[in-house]
Amino acid sequence: MLTAAASSDTVSLFVLALIQGVTEFLPVSSDGHLVLAQTWLGLEGPHLAIDVALHLGTLGAVLVIFWRDLASVLRRALGGDLGELGLLFLGSLPAALIGLGLHDLFERLFESGRAAALGLFVTAGFLLVGERARREAGGARIQESAAAERILGWRDALWIGTMQALAILPGVSRSGTTIATALARGIPATPAARFSFLLSIPAVSGAVLLKVPGLVRDGGFGTELALAVVLTFLVGIVALRVLLSFLGRGAFLWCAGYCLVLGSIALCLTP
Repeated sequence: MLTAAASSDTVSLFVLALIQGVTEFLPVSSDGHLVLAQTWLGLEGPHLAIDVALHLGTLGAVLVIFWRDLASVLRRALGGDLGELGLLFLGSLPAALIGLGLHDLFERLFESGRAAALGLFVTAGFLLVGERARREAGGARIQESAAAERILGWRDALWIGTMQALAILPGVSRSGTTIATALARGIPATPAARFSFLLSIPAVSGAVLLKVPGLVRDGGFGTELALAVVLTFLVGIVALRVLLSFLGRGAFLWCAGYCLVLGSIALCLTP
């Protein structure tokens, strides 16, 4: 168990928090980075549970940045317009079903640095497809986020949700796969990002409810981890704003190259 017993563990935990905050919203797979960092730092303990706990911070960042959008969805739902809420529900189903059904497999993969390295290559592939789709669409400038409900349909939600389920694997970026899938289906960059991050709320919340209570019961959620979550939250807000600013400027191409390089290095260094 990773606890506050040793100062080196505390420093390592804060390193993981910084990694999570920076990489969660950039399409380079925060989970992959966390798995590789834990492997290279020689950390022992429930890797998946600690990763999920750190996701509390970036979940908070999404709620801060997109609270108006979320409030709009809920307000319309209360008024009888269940359209976008239904799309979010539909898009959440694949990850929920696959995550619960293959939980033990994912638990084992989160202990494997090689699995994370291979996942980074998958992420790079998605990013290249997404960037090509964006350029073929004419590199249109970011559109108003309110256009999401006029563009997204149930087939789009199901495709995006299915790719989100694939991103449960370490090294496969959730934001990268979902946004790239949306771009490939002709959805403009801003509505694609908006739906992707709104879709992350139920996905991350479900993972937190599944893993964090056990971590608390085992005494693994102490003051140090709580502070790490806060650090992740603050860094995550900055990273999310950076992604939204550069999404339409070829950011996917740079991130794909980064994933290919890091994945190659990880395969060489990870037994």
